[in-house]
Amino acid sequence: MCGMKKIILGIGIFIVMLAVTGLYKVLLLDRTRGKIQIVRIGDVSFEVDVSDNPISQAKGLSGREFMEENRGMLFLFGNQGKRSFWMQGMKFPLDIVWISGDEVAGVSENLPPAGFGEIKTYDSPEGVDKVLEINAGLFKKFGFKIGDKIVLE
Repeated sequence: MCGMKKIILGIGIFIVMLAVTGLYKVLLLDRTRGKIQIVRIGDVSFEVDVSDNPISQAKGLSGREFMEENRGMLFLFGNQGKRSFWMQGMKFPLDIVWISGDEVAGVSENLPPAGFGEIKTYDSPEGVDKVLEINAGLFKKFGFKIGDKIVLE
């Protein structure tokens, strides 16, 4: 019985250490790894990685070397609200498509990767519940407009 108590105590200490160090967030909350969805604007489809929790949302696309033209990242929030994004750790420019409900609410185009020094933030024009990041220039290339309908497949 004494051995069993040591094992239970060890597991308890491990759980407390995870909670204290914040590693539990990585192990339990970062559930989006591998989730892929299709986002369609008009007749253009993007295969997107889904980011639906604070850990994956803070990381976003940072650290990636490039992204194919038909790819992107979709950030899902549980409510409407003003959102701010930055380009920290980015290696390529982006267009940020601000989405409210099922339509384009705004766009921030051709955002350059963050350099050294002060980090600039980009704010949604109104409350949004979704954000789509795509390669810079695609919003204009495909002729997207504010008010265009968004379909998640």
